[in-house]
Amino acid sequence: MPLTGLYVGMVEGLRTLFDELRGLGYVVVGYKIVDGVLRLGELSSFDELARRVEDVQSPGRYSLVSGSFYRHGPDSPKKFLYPPTLTLFKVSSKWDIATPVYESYNLAFFGLKPCDLASIKVLDRVLLGVDEYYASLRKNLVIIVENCTNPGNTCFCSTMNTGPRARDSFDLAYTKLNDKLVLEAGSELGVRLLNTLEVEPIDDATYERFEAVMRDASEKARAGFELNGLPEELELRIESKTYEEVAERCLGCANCNMVCPTCFCFDVLDVPLIDGSAERVRVWDGCLNFTYGQVAGGHFRPDLWARYRHFVLHKFAYWIKQFGTYGCVGCGRCITWCPAGIDLRETVRKVLRGGKSG
Repeated sequence: MPLTGLYVGMVEGLRTLFDELRGLGYVVVGYKIVDGVLRLGELSSFDELARRVEDVQSPGRYSLVSGSFYRHGPDSPKKFLYPPTLTLFKVSSKWDIATPVYESYNLAFFGLKPCDLASIKVLDRVLLGVDEYYASLRKNLVIIVENCTNPGNTCFCSTMNTGPRARDSFDLAYTKLNDKLVLEAGSELGVRLLNTLEVEPIDDATYERFEAVMRDASEKARAGFELNGLPEELELRIESKTYEEVAERCLGCANCNMVCPTCFCFDVLDVPLIDGSAERVRVWDGCLNFTYGQVAGGHFRPDLWARYRHFVLHKFAYWIKQFGTYGCVGCGRCITWCPAGIDLRETVRKVLRGGKSG
């Protein structure tokens, strides 16, 4: 069977894929429902995977209802590949230093959306070669992608060229068309997994339907601005008063940083323990936190509006200079999980319009 091409199977084949991955020794991670929210977690059986639900998202709002398609929750692959807390080393009461050995294991993401696949590609640019823990998991990582047939109200992956269809860097991608699956292998392992299913080459009618669904999804997942010339336009308008206006609503809570699938900033804490030992721990940090820009000699960005502006410009301008890619994948998490309901898309649009609403 060739590496390229689309095939058609039945939705029941997803259970076979899941069981095959478990049989190959992979820790399978996917979305399950925890306290009324979709959370990424290890799945011990296919039945734990969230099904027959839909996530309703809007600025500052999230809920689950009965439905047939969901997007994501607050968790992203970063939670596993670049965890919120990581012990760097330990110091005993006798001042002996012990560096932990990060045990590699075979990890498989099951049913990731294309925006989250894109976030892994962004983190690769940042972390491969510099982060030992990330590299140990990334080496054997398997990615099963579910193409997005119905983007949510906060999604704008189409604008960011990260979805709604995954184009590369996956092992296997599937698209649900009612009871049918359109499948595409992207690696040798993907071909091996595909061969465990009862599939046949896609027929003309199913292909036309697939393309129509992807076109409709692409039109829905737009942000109202274009990427062409965006970094330069934003930097030319760096003095925009829009950032100050937005900061009047912003709480400085850094929720946007915490749920962002590509934010990689961290702080280092020394944690004393009751037995006289201590641990040096890496923890997630974010540029919206007040202490983020605070140093012994002062503060780089004491004003909240300046910290919010840095967040926006880093995603859409500075990241291009640093890593050759945008730092935003259009997942919309920062919009959904902002308690003040601040919409990043509207901020960018308003800056481009010279601060005018509309």
